[in-house]
Amino acid sequence: MEVDSQELIRILKDKIVLYQHLGIEVSKIDSHEVRFRVSLEKNKNHKGTAFGGSLYATGVLASYALVLAGLHERNIPTENIVIAKGEIQYLRPVDTDFEVVSRFSSLEEENQFFDELKSKGKVRGGLTTQILADGGSLKASLTGVFVVKL
Repeated sequence: MEVDSQELIRILKDKIVLYQHLGIEVSKIDSHEVRFRVSLEKNKNHKGTAFGGSLYATGVLASYALVLAGLHERNIPTENIVIAKGEIQYLRPVDTDFEVVSRFSSLEEENQFFDELKSKGKVRGGLTTQILADGGSLKASLTGVFVVKL
């Protein structure tokens, strides 16, 4: 089943209040990849660069959206998605609008994640999200462990 990206964006806006305050524009949202464009202006710190908490929050939101898209594509009736552990590496300051990209490392890993959820009613798996700016330069990387329950 094809994912209705507008429906997923509506869910993010309605259920994750922070989403509306971060200046996110969805470039792509499906079960294989999520891409957000994010406004620096809405996320600036006292140094004129992106606030670390905003980078973390947009990374978690992109991963959440990726899992949500996978659930919708596979007609799995749950939105019970939480981050159990998150770790971010801030590599370089972000001083422009930036892109947040989340994806599974492979199609096989993606399928295993959702197959385990369907067979066991619960899954715990890792996702990596990249924060990019300046023409695709890696600025930060978030590794999160997400738990989904039926």
